[in-house]
Amino acid sequence: MCFIIYIFIPIKNSNNQNIKSRVHKINLPINKILADLLQELKSNQSVVLQAEPGAGKSTVVPLELLKADFLNGQRIIMLEPRRMAARSIAHYLAKCLGEKVGETVGYQVKNDKKISAATRLEILTEGVLTRRLQSNPELAGVGLIIFDEFHERSINTDLSLMLSLEIQQVIREDLRLLVMSATLDTNLVSKYLGDAPVMLCKGRAYPVSVFHQKTDKKQLASNVCKAIFNVIEDEGDILVFLPGVADIKRCIAHAGTVFSEHNKLKLVSLHGSLPLEEQEKAIALAPPGDRKIIFTTNIAETSLTIEGITCVIDSGLEKKLIFNPSSGMSKLTTTHISKASAEQRKGRAGRLSAGKCLRLWSETEHISLKDYQEEEILNADLADAVIELASAGHSNYEEINWLTPPPKAHYDSTQDLLVKLGMLEKSGKITTLGKQASALPIHPRLAKMMLAANGNQEREIACNIAALLSERDILQGSDSADFLMRLQVLIENATGHVNKAYVNRNTLKTVVKDVQTLQSSIKHKKSTVDISDISDISDIAAYLLLLAFPERLAKRRSANSNKYQLANGKGAFLAEDDPLINHEYLVVNDCDAQKKEGRVFSAITFNKDILSEKFSQEISEQIEYELAANNSRVYARVLKKYGSLIIEETRSNDVPTEFILDSIKSLVKTDARNILSWTQECDDWMKRVIWLGGKVEGFPVLSETLIMNTAENWLLPYVSNIKKILDLKRVKILPLLSSLLTYEESKILEKEAPVIYTTPSNKKVSIIYDKNSEPTVAVVLQELFGELKSPMLAGNSIALRFELLSPARRPIQITSDLANFWGGSYVEVAKDMRAKYPRHRWPIDPFSEQAGSSRKKRMT
Repeated sequence: MCFIIYIFIPIKNSNNQNIKSRVHKINLPINKILADLLQELKSNQSVVLQAEPGAGKSTVVPLELLKADFLNGQRIIMLEPRRMAARSIAHYLAKCLGEKVGETVGYQVKNDKKISAATRLEILTEGVLTRRLQSNPELAGVGLIIFDEFHERSINTDLSLMLSLEIQQVIREDLRLLVMSATLDTNLVSKYLGDAPVMLCKGRAYPVSVFHQKTDKKQLASNVCKAIFNVIEDEGDILVFLPGVADIKRCIAHAGTVFSEHNKLKLVSLHGSLPLEEQEKAIALAPPGDRKIIFTTNIAETSLTIEGITCVIDSGLEKKLIFNPSSGMSKLTTTHISKASAEQRKGRAGRLSAGKCLRLWSETEHISLKDYQEEEILNADLADAVIELASAGHSNYEEINWLTPPPKAHYDSTQDLLVKLGMLEKSGKITTLGKQASALPIHPRLAKMMLAANGNQEREIACNIAALLSERDILQGSDSADFLMRLQVLIENATGHVNKAYVNRNTLKTVVKDVQTLQSSIKHKKSTVDISDISDISDIAAYLLLLAFPERLAKRRSANSNKYQLANGKGAFLAEDDPLINHEYLVVNDCDAQKKEGRVFSAITFNKDILSEKFSQEISEQIEYELAANNSRVYARVLKKYGSLIIEETRSNDVPTEFILDSIKSLVKTDARNILSWTQECDDWMKRVIWLGGKVEGFPVLSETLIMNTAENWLLPYVSNIKKILDLKRVKILPLLSSLLTYEESKILEKEAPVIYTTPSNKKVSIIYDKNSEPTVAVVLQELFGELKSPMLAGNSIALRFELLSPARRPIQITSDLANFWGGSYVEVAKDMRAKYPRHRWPIDPFSEQAGSSRKKRMT
């Protein structure tokens, strides 16, 4: 068993202020390397510290650095990625000093600040630090920035380190940077910080036995309860890691049923959206005799020591927002954690004694996990980062000193959005509006909305909207995505008339604080919104939301449909029972990004008249010319468009001739036989021309495709005054087709690919030209008596093909060599035919027979 002894030692800083410090005298591994760490920091601008869980880096190092003489009494800023951890560590360190938070040790997180003039160690969350770096780039009075739990690698953490490094290199050579983590790619960070020295420290973890449990992937709540059942008889509390808040609620409900007989079992949740007091209750020791199971997200993965935990049950899952640059929206996805995260979670069971870790995946699956979690900058919305970088003078992707560069497509699409919002110039340089937006503690979209709001009413509503969109949904179990319902609840709450039965009160409290912070940020004095005319509020809110989300105006695809098209061309859908589907237009402020259609989670109805009143410059007008369904005419569609959406359409028959001719030209390629007065003669002429092509020297080689594709040469010049396509039926086409050939070529065509074959009996028979065979004549055999050999076509290169018919006009034989037929197979043919057709002529000597009718002449 290990013990920790605290001894109060009064020390003096450079300002001669007395500070009480509780120093861990034994058993904290970090104590062994403190002297070396301080020496490295004294000798170097930057240092990387990799200390395993339980080493004491977050609690001991900051207090020791307060006494460091090389800081000359300057303040220390420590970055903690999570609000709960920042508050918790600040309270712990202040307690170690025997002080209250806000004296030597203070913190600042969203909507909560406890820092005084006496504060020398400020613990900040990442968004707060980024704005501090922008507003005070010299960081006057700050000697050291500590980046704790750096492995979490949020965008703001990366950005804060980038800006801090730039300040160190350009303005403040004396500014020191300390990057700390338990699981970290130290080589990457060290190289980024100019080959900074790396300090390693073992942890103070007790042994943790790891077990893998085979699970049904679709039954998370059941899997968790099975794991709890396996350790329910052990001593100590249990920490269950789950991907999200909804999973926590489901698992607690299921466990409440399964373990209902365990009266002393306390099931509690722990996640970032809980109020501070509830978070503190979750991590506090359970009362004597009680046993606690804490269901948590990855908020408990690092920084926090939760007393009493001896067992960890790990789902191996976490929630991530994956940004889609083509839609400008993000998709919340459940993914597998990394090996590093699994080690962090396992370590929670070995802080105070030996423990167990039950992993709800197989050992084989564990091997396939990534070593480290993917950096947020690779998959997240970059709007905040890009505008912050532009504010710092960085707009060229290639020149930015990225620790891990985001995908170029993400960066470019974000710059395009900020240009559209008026916050960047096309060159990437920040505008005046962009500078104002970067100073506000909200997403640039919402900053645009707030800065554009005009008058007390609009500014009040804008602050309410921005606060609502910056937190979780304030309504519990609502069956509608209607944003106006949420806004109405928030406004009515200010008057004390809200029905809180279906309201998430904790979230509502947070949103109210956000409203106050945002009002202060734009120097707006709170005013009362008249709720009596909700339609006016709806129109104002819809207008403001479209300012923030200009590409997300949505139009219903058809009446009574739940499917919508967004102005950016993407598709979206509402739940089929959502009352919002009764409205043609919506502004969508929250939608799941998908390849085809994303589900709408939050939207507000939109009055189309607002477009012409407020967004006239965004409306384009264009004319499209289209064919009627039956191809009988071309009509004009005059379209007013907002992005990809057609918001107004009128039709007209007043179409310029060139568009009619263009339509004809296009139609001829695919539908010539239907729109033209196309006759059999036209088909015959085309087949003859195509067949003869290339067979006679000098004759053009044509095809049907080529002929139809050159309609502008042989057709359009002769129909230039036409008013509608139907009038083409009055135009004779064969003469126009013939114009494709010169006079000489036409003569060759008539001679070498004639239309008619004349028999010896002077009977005229059509020659059939077919692409699958040579030119053919179908004729009764007796009509050919006297035709001693097959006539030749195409410059005597191809013999005419004969389909010899019986008196019943059925094929007897096909031949291209009449001479050979008469002298050969005719004998057998005639013999067979005499039996079938005895009244018809089948002479033994066909050469002396006269051509004509097949019947024998009657004897008189």
